[in-house]
Amino acid sequence: MHWSRIILLIKSGMKTKINKVCQMIVHHVGNKANGEGVGFSDKSLKVQDIEEDIKRLLVKSFNIDDLYHFYFESTVELNPIYSFVKSIFKDKASFVQQSKHICKILYECSMHPHIKSGELSVIYLQGCEFENEVYDAVAIIKSETPQELLQISRDDNGITATKATGISLSKIEKGCLIFNKKEKDGYNVAVIDKAGRFGDAKYWRDSFLHVKSYNGAHHQTSNLLDACTNFINTEILGDDKLTKVEKAMISVRARQVLKDNQTLTIEKYTNEVFQNKHLVNKFNDYVEEIGISDEIQHDGNIKVEHNAIKNAKTKVDSIKLDDHFDIRIYGGDQLIVRGYDENAGLNFYKLYFEEEK
Repeated sequence: MHWSRIILLIKSGMKTKINKVCQMIVHHVGNKANGEGVGFSDKSLKVQDIEEDIKRLLVKSFNIDDLYHFYFESTVELNPIYSFVKSIFKDKASFVQQSKHICKILYECSMHPHIKSGELSVIYLQGCEFENEVYDAVAIIKSETPQELLQISRDDNGITATKATGISLSKIEKGCLIFNKKEKDGYNVAVIDKAGRFGDAKYWRDSFLHVKSYNGAHHQTSNLLDACTNFINTEILGDDKLTKVEKAMISVRARQVLKDNQTLTIEKYTNEVFQNKHLVNKFNDYVEEIGISDEIQHDGNIKVEHNAIKNAKTKVDSIKLDDHFDIRIYGGDQLIVRGYDENAGLNFYKLYFEEEK
């Protein structure tokens, strides 16, 4: 199979440090159910001109506050990705061959019809700062969404532009960053998995990588808030039975209930956030559907990490009134009254407050 891609590079501020990109190779992996096959590269890329951009992408994308580790039911040594990465750490000369093994495993896991073909990048990194120490690391990234662009070239006849398809390195859809730390425990692994709600939702993390979270408070809090935000966006906002104030208050309580607790159960959280048995059951079904029940609680409890609340994607909702007003809701729903003025023929909101700030 012959294939080519152009890599797009967008610069961004750095959050941590990576000393050097030693090797990078890109393979193509298709959907096995559709018989698309794989396309292997035999040589590493020359990365001198794009090294800084690759480092920027990695350090802005991965959350090292929420870590996973490789596992297998009997022994971690039987986890294939763990074994291939371990071989790379032991012998950097095996990088190209081990990257092909990694690509083959991903292809074998790509059996659901919703799984997209794409490019698989394997990157060896040297001198990564992590918890005040320095480690080597391996990044594995799958790029599934190609981006169209104009490729500009100059010659004696002037400037020409041709249409091309490229991989945007401004964001990572699916990836992992594996630090050479805690080898016997399955390493420290940061994971990105922007999954859909179809049968492909867990193939990257569960089938391919086969990783488990260390299930710390940050992980539980982030996953719960992400699930709640997605549920609000997909289920709550389109519910005509709820007023805009009620919808806004669900978004407010999604954060506030966590802020007010150090630990709590999923039952306590859902009852206080949704305050509606139908919505509670619907959210519980949603959590089971996307398969993250074990990710948001441990031994029946959720440990709350308040720093994770600050970084979460949930936002306070607002009520837009025609093109004139935008009411931001931070709480106090009992101080908001909606009505209709028959003389004016218009709806109104009445807001009660003690002082103007």
